[in-house]
Amino acid sequence: MPTRNLLPRSQSRFVEMFGDPGNYNRVKDNMTKLGNCCQINPPKNLDLLTHRNLKVSFIPMSAISENGNVDYSMTKFYAQVDKGFTNFIDNDVLFAKITPCMENGKGAVVTGLCNGIGFGSTEFHVLRAIPGLSNPYWIYVLTTFSIFRKAAAIHMTGSAGQRRTSASFLYNYQVVLPSFDRQNEFGRFFLKIDKSKLSTENRRKMIQNVIKYREK
Repeated sequence: MPTRNLLPRSQSRFVEMFGDPGNYNRVKDNMTKLGNCCQINPPKNLDLLTHRNLKVSFIPMSAISENGNVDYSMTKFYAQVDKGFTNFIDNDVLFAKITPCMENGKGAVVTGLCNGIGFGSTEFHVLRAIPGLSNPYWIYVLTTFSIFRKAAAIHMTGSAGQRRTSASFLYNYQVVLPSFDRQNEFGRFFLKIDKSKLSTENRRKMIQNVIKYREK
C-alpha cells in the first residue's frame, strides 16, 4: 500500500479556504448538519442483484490507512459479498467507525474501484457526496481533523473494545457548508498534491531500482 501522507497539506489548505472546524462560531456562522450535506450509509443499488458474476473491489479494514491510502488489489465476485458487507461506489468516503480504527484516523475517498463498485468491512460508515452540493474530498478532509475524531469518540456507543461511532452522530454533526465551487476548488488541490506525491514516489522507486541494478 502506498504510504504518501497528504493530510498535513490538505488540512492546512482546508483551514485557509474554509476556516478551522474547531473554531466555528455556532451562533454567527451558517451551520447545518453533515447529514444535510451528504448521504450517510446510502442503500445498495438493487440493479446489482442481476449481476451475480460481476467483479467488484473488496476492501477490508486492513486495506485502509490512517493517511487516506487504499489498497485496491483485492477483488471478488458480487455473489461472494452481496450479504454481510458494506457496499460503496467510486468517490464515496469511508469512515472507520470502530475503536481504535476511528481514533487512529482510518478513512479515505475510494476511487478506481473494480467496475466502480466496492464491498468491505461492516465497520465502515459510508458518506456519499450529493451532486451539485458537496465534494467528497471536502467531506473526507473534514472528517480527518482531530476535533471531528474527538467528538466522534465522545459519542461512541457499546462496550469496551467494541465501541462504535453511530450514524446519527455523523448525520447530526454541525458543519459550515461552503459553496460547491469552493469545494471543487479544494478537491482539485487535493488531487493535484496526490498526483505530485505519487510522481515523487515513482521517481524515488526508479532511482532505488537503478542503484540496486548498479550494485549487482
